[in-house]
Amino acid sequence: MKLLILIRADASQSIGSGHIMRCLTFAERLLVRGGEVVFVCRDLPGNLSEYIRSQGFEVHLLPLDEACDLALRRPEQVWSKTRSEADAEQTMGVLKKYGRRIDWLIVDHYGIDHHWQSLLRGGVGHTLVIDDLANRRHDCDVLLDQNYYHNAADRYHGLVPKDCSLFLGPQYLLLRNEFYKAREDMKIRTGEVYNILVFYGGADATNETEKCLTGLMDYLGSTIEIHVVTGQSNPNKDRIKDICTSRRNLSYHCQVSNIAELMNKADLAFGAGGATTWERCFLGLPSVVTVTAENQMETTQAVSELGAIWNLGWYEKVNVNALVKVAERFLMEPNKLEGMQKKALDLVGVRGSSGIEQLVEAISQRRVN
Repeated sequence: MKLLILIRADASQSIGSGHIMRCLTFAERLLVRGGEVVFVCRDLPGNLSEYIRSQGFEVHLLPLDEACDLALRRPEQVWSKTRSEADAEQTMGVLKKYGRRIDWLIVDHYGIDHHWQSLLRGGVGHTLVIDDLANRRHDCDVLLDQNYYHNAADRYHGLVPKDCSLFLGPQYLLLRNEFYKAREDMKIRTGEVYNILVFYGGADATNETEKCLTGLMDYLGSTIEIHVVTGQSNPNKDRIKDICTSRRNLSYHCQVSNIAELMNKADLAFGAGGATTWERCFLGLPSVVTVTAENQMETTQAVSELGAIWNLGWYEKVNVNALVKVAERFLMEPNKLEGMQKKALDLVGVRGSSGIEQLVEAISQRRVN
């Protein structure tokens, strides 16, 4: 009988697309090993259900109700006990449709903690949590945090059961196959800038993309090729597309499947913290990072202190002038970008994300715990 895996994660214009995208990467790896993977998502504005289906996975949508307003306003806030119970009950309703025990439940959601997970325990064999906040308790068998922190080994002390298996650090990166293919032919950068990538995540709720374009267009003119990427859930995508069509050296891309190729061609990137930080580091792409969510702060600062990225700080304090100044700095001092490339590659290491293969193999063989 096939391994049955259920993933509970959400995407929306306020939550962004990161949780879903990294879960899709996980799902693809499990599918290759013979697993059957289904998603359970809340029907929030800007959800990626159609995109998930286009990748070949079944999606069960939970209804949008008044209680979902918190998820739209405060996506990083842990749910109340009442909210957890309601969501858990609806998710259990999906589980019952399969008529058998779910082998693995994978949860990637900031609102969910041990209350919700405990309610699902009876219907699943094992629970795996993907997290990077370390701000709440979990009732799980495995916890995965692919980010870099100075105190990674201590962050989850007291937050998970004593027998929980921890997989911590960039060696467990969840990367799509396109990144491995791109790394085989990875660009060797000299620090000179001819091609810039602008990508602030799928939703970019704070509209950093337009801010960045305003600064780059004013400073760079038409001398450097700029590729601009947005997600389908970006509320400003039409205006950004119009901006790009007005300049010959600007190319617009929406909900792409070749982001690794675009990263590999670029000499410098402007983007947000979060999962794409690791994608850029994996390909040695120097990047100027704006923190657009609280959960990005700690790891962005830690990676910046290593010299693997340039941290511009909290988005509200980043203006067009700051973006122009940093662009000018790197264009005038190419050796700084060359050094950043080396630091980024050192951080992920020659092993890349081989560690995640060990975890996927263990899950597929039911050998974790």
